[in-house]
Parts: sequence; structure tokens; C-alpha cells
Amino acid sequence: MSTITSLDRRLFLASSAAGELMIALGLPIGAARAQAAAVFGSFLRIAPDGQVTAVVPCVEMGQGSHTALAMILTDELGADWSRVTVVAPPLGLAYRTPGRPFQNTSGSQMVRRWETPLRRSAAAAREMLVQAAANQWRVETTACAVANGEVSHPPSGRRATFGALAGEAAKLPEPKEPAVRTTRTLIGKSLPRVDIPAKVNGSAVFGIDVRLPGMIFATIRQAPVFGAKLVSVDDTKARAMPGVIDVVKLPDAVAVVADSFWRAKSAADFLEPVYSGTAHARISTDDIMKSQQIQLDSPVASVGIESGDISTVHSASANLYRADYSVPFIHHATMEPMCCTAHLTDDKFEFWVPTQNHTGVQQVAVKVSGMAPDKIVVNATLVGGGFGRKFEQDFVEQAALIAKAVKRPVKLIWTREEDIQHGFYRPAMSARLTADLDPEGFPRALIMRVVGPSVVEHTIGQPFVNGVDPVAFLGVSTETPQSPSRIQQYAIKNFRGEYVYQPTHVPVGYWRSVGASQNGFFIESFIDELAAKAGKDPYAFRQRLLQKSPRGLAVLDRVAKEAGWEQPLAAGRHRGIAFSECVGSMFAAIAEISMTGGVPNVHRVVCAIDCGKAIHPENVIRQTEGCVIMGLSAALAERITIADGKCEQSNFHDYPLLGIASIPRIEVHVIESGAALGGVGEAGVPHRPWPTRCLRRLGSACGHCR
Repeated sequence: MSTITSLDRRLFLASSAAGELMIALGLPIGAARAQAAAVFGSFLRIAPDGQVTAVVPCVEMGQGSHTALAMILTDELGADWSRVTVVAPPLGLAYRTPGRPFQNTSGSQMVRRWETPLRRSAAAAREMLVQAAANQWRVETTACAVANGEVSHPPSGRRATFGALAGEAAKLPEPKEPAVRTTRTLIGKSLPRVDIPAKVNGSAVFGIDVRLPGMIFATIRQAPVFGAKLVSVDDTKARAMPGVIDVVKLPDAVAVVADSFWRAKSAADFLEPVYSGTAHARISTDDIMKSQQIQLDSPVASVGIESGDISTVHSASANLYRADYSVPFIHHATMEPMCCTAHLTDDKFEFWVPTQNHTGVQQVAVKVSGMAPDKIVVNATLVGGGFGRKFEQDFVEQAALIAKAVKRPVKLIWTREEDIQHGFYRPAMSARLTADLDPEGFPRALIMRVVGPSVVEHTIGQPFVNGVDPVAFLGVSTETPQSPSRIQQYAIKNFRGEYVYQPTHVPVGYWRSVGASQNGFFIESFIDELAAKAGKDPYAFRQRLLQKSPRGLAVLDRVAKEAGWEQPLAAGRHRGIAFSECVGSMFAAIAEISMTGGVPNVHRVVCAIDCGKAIHPENVIRQTEGCVIMGLSAALAERITIADGKCEQSNFHDYPLLGIASIPRIEVHVIESGAALGGVGEAGVPHRPWPTRCLRRLGSACGHCR
């Protein structure tokens, strides 16, 4: 009799990691090492051996913020980068996003919002270390220097490590106005990312990897029609399956709990749930889009942005041009499906979850358990793809309800089918742009009307601002207070943005770059069409419109230069160009495209981005590449459709992502303008740098691009 030992890839990699594996739940080695460390504020701990632990105030989901934020802390502290360990934050007020009432990781905000607070915190710690050394040596602090994890006194040659000084330093009062350094040693360097080694050797702990002593598993079957409720379920067959521990009824779903995920999933196939009927059970994608088209003609709309005088747009004698556009629902399609581990005991409710929203987890836990907020513990794991989906709390609440029912640590894992069919999708939206043109064909006035559901209504539940969902206009107006009403950076003096709320029963939520995702496409397609109508080169047309935006113009010119805009293309190839401002960064892209059998092939994408300054240049490039790929995939491959009130797609066979073979050559050029920090993780998504005109040049009414 032979014995077969099963060893999966992750376990193999983890076993090979030579001591770097902290099994599943434990703190990273660095954090464990730092337990006896001196604490400096909420973000730094220094152990007696000199090891520095940086508590970065965000989760890592591939965006590289753990590295960038740790670089800021290390640079300001004067620590030795090779002796810095990075950990994610616990739930706590100190980690709430500056200027926001909640703790989350979203909106390409982490580095730009946290740079100053982290730098001040590290500067305070550095001054405390220097003061401790000066006290010990009986010298002036101004005569001391800090570098590579040491404080030195050059006149006497004395030196002391951070570890040797930390204990006494932490007892000193924290400076109220620490002086930040004017020189940087790490910022601007492309250091190896701190999250990569664990992801390569298999020791990284994502939400789906969590293991707890005595843990059981759950999976779920949810009402297929959005909004339907669970009426009853025949679970006789499921309960009879091997390993099944319980079947838990939820308001709109039923969960099977077993001793393994596979057994829970297998048993769930034998459930016979009955769901309530709803008024939405016959609604289709066509119904939704037709209702939006009707609203494009509505005499009533709310005004979200207005500047100048747009009366000429309504003049019968004006030289008007109009175009309509629409985009479909799109899913986040994270590689790690929704999952959450929860354990309710008498004195606390604890979660291990890949979440972008610590505060949301806490709120759900309080709601389900009735416990005080300080009894909620959130262990945020690495996030296996977020893009806004893991800001939501639906799967967390389900895990909490199941844990409350079974009174054991339980990990809920959605199947891919449940994940795709129960998303909070990028909303399907429609837009109409109408411009009054001057004799040269440039827009003197422009009205942009957007029609669709509201992300704000779902996520925050707050009333609109003057009847407008502000998220619907992301990527339309600039973010500067000096020019709050200008469309992008374009010099169009007279502009009005209108919004018509058209609700749908289909759940919608934050999708990478949110409203800018579709608005970049709407605006740039329209600009391209105006250029074509005027008989002008689309690059030159945009140059003229960006004359009052030096940053915008520099980005546009850079991408045109790098792409060789003036150079002839190979036969059958065409170029498209696009520009936008998103999350405080300027971005432009040029794509080279050909068409085969009515299907567009993107061969090359050249990008230029101005995010003010690049904390980690290589990460800016990689994030931008990811933006381009995700934007291409959304444009060329992805579409959620609705039939009989429910999502028609169910897995990657009918919801394909852009495959590796379709990924073009991508070139990214980073411009350091010195402007205020902009976001990076979403800046390049809104582009479809082959807008409508480019496709028309190809002679195809292409149904693949949207």
C-alpha cells in the first residue's frame, strides 16, 4: 500500500521560505519581534535590537502603498531601510484617513493624504531619539546627526543605535512641532517592494488563506434576482451530506457550514431555496439602457457644475454639435473572491478579512452583535484584488451572521459564480454632450448630461448635493479650488454638467476610478469627434484646448513625442489619443490599433503621467501599466448584462478578462512637476485612447469598444 502526500503550491512555497513563514494568523515576524519595542506614536516601534516596525495606515492590495508609506517614515526617521518591517494597521482612530471620518483604503488617497502626517510623526520620533542621545552624552541636540538607524555626535565621535536609545527616548515628551527634513535619501528611489517576497515564497496571508484552530467553513447561495428575499429552503439533502455542520438562513441567502469548503460547496448544490418575487424579475439590460436614453431628453435635470454662460448652447442659430455615449455595467472580478473569517465570543467579535474598509467592518459587527465598538477586532489581511469591491460589507455581514449562528470561528468563501453574479458593479451610464462651436470648430460652450444610478446613494446613503451625485462627475471638473468648474483642464469657459438620477435595482458601487471611469471616455470621445468635425489633428486640437494648463499641456506633448505622433504608421495601423485629469494627476495616452475581422487589436500604448512627484518611480510605472490593462479589459472584453432581473454572467468563461496575449506593449513616462501629490492607482484607468473617431477611421461600427 502506497501513501500519497498532497502538497499544494502555496504550502510548498511556504515550506521553502526558510523561517519567513508566520502561519496564517500570527503577526509578521517583524511585528512579533517588535512586541518589546519602544512605541513612538501610532506608526513607529523600535525594538532593542534596532529593528523598526512601521505601522502603515492602509491595507496592501497590490498598489504598493506599504512600500511607499514605509519609505516616507524611514526617510524622515533616518532609519536603516534594511531593518524596517511593515505591518498593516489595526482598527483605530489614529488610522482614519486624514480629513475623513473613517478608516479605509480607497480612492488613490493613501500616499497623498498620509505623507504629511507620517512625516511629522517620524520627525517627532527622530527628535526624541536625538534628545535621548544628547541627554546621555551631555551635548547639544544641534550637534547631533541621524542616519542609517544611528544617532551620532561628530565632534566627539560618539554613536548610538536607535535600539540602544529607544527605551529612554520613548519616555520623553513628544515634540508638538517637529521639524521635518528638507533632504530626502529614499524618496524617489525604486526600492524593492516589501510585499513581494512573501507573495513569491508563498508565506503571504490573504483573506482566503486564514486558518484558525477549530475553524469551520461556509459558502453561500444568494437570491439570483437582486432584491429578492429568502422565503424557505428545503435543506434535507444538504444536511445529509458528509461533513455538513449546519445550514444558516439569511435574509436573502442561505449558507451551508461544513468541515471543509469543498464539502460546504458540494452540499450547497443540493439546497432547494425559494425566494420571493420582485417587481424587477423581468428587467433586462435593454430596459435599463432605454430608460437612460429617455432621460437624455428629459426637460428636467439637476445641475452639478456650472460656469460662464451656456445660453448659446440653447440658441437655434448656434453651431451646435451633439453626441451620445453609454457604458455597461462592469464587475470588479478580483482574483480573490469575497471571503471573511469571523469569530464571536462573549467578550469580543473578531474578523480576519481582506477589506478596504476597517470602519465598515466595525459598523457591521456592532449591528450584528450589539457589542460596543471597542469590542470589535479587525485583522486586515492582504487583499487579493480590491478595486473598490472590498470596500463593501455584504460578505462581512454574512460572515458575522453565520458566526453568530454557529458560535465557532467560521470562514465564509464565495464561489466565483456567486462573486460575479452578486457584485456592486461599475454603473451602466449614458451621456449626451452638446457643444456650441466657434468658426474654427472649438467649443465655446458645452453641456454634459450624465444619466444613471447613484454610487453615493448606495455607499453612504446620503442625499444628493443639490440633486446631484457628486461621484457621477468625477473626472469631469478639475480638483483645484481656483477652477472648480472647468471640464478637465480644457479651456472651455462656458460649461454645465447636468445629472439625471435613473435608479436601478442592480447593485452599483465604487469601481477603480469610479465616475472618472466612464467620464474620461465620454469627454475624450467627444473631443475627438469635435476635432474630426473641424478637420483638425486630434493632438493639435487638444493642444489648443490645454493652452491654459501648463501641466496638462506638458503631459500631452510628452506622450506625443514619445509615441512619435508625427511619424508615419505601418499600413493598417491607426492611433488614438486621450487626456484626462483624475485623482489629482495629469495623464495622457496614445494607442496604436489595427482591426482584424471587426475586432480591434491594441499593439502599443504610450503613457505620460504627472503625479506631482514620484515617491517610488517604479511603482508609478507598474500602477500605470495596471491601469492601462484594466481600462483595456473594461473596454474590450467586459460587460455585465441583466436578464429577468439577474446577472447573466457566471464565471470567466462568459465574463472574460483581457488575456495576456492581448496585452499590448506599454510604455510609461513619469513627469516630476513638483506639484502637489496626485494619486496613481486610478489615474490611468479612464482612458480609452482610441476614442470614437479612431474607430470610425477604421471603418467599423465596432461593437467591442465601449
